[in-house]
Amino acid sequence: MLEGEITVAIAGQPERTFKAGDSFTVPAETPHAARSGANGAKVIATYIVEKGKPLASPAPLAEK
Repeated sequence: MLEGEITVAIAGQPERTFKAGDSFTVPAETPHAARSGANGAKVIATYIVEKGKPLASPAPLAEK
């Protein structure tokens, strides 16, 4: 995290908020979502992707 804050929800973990200077890892093939704080956020992200695989794919919609 460079600036601001984001709240991250990673499947199987409690939601957590990260601020400038913090870092986090999302396990491979784990659904996750993030939202920025009221003043936005600047984040540096590094992805490790298997050759020939897409960077991301949409998660299936949850049934209500």
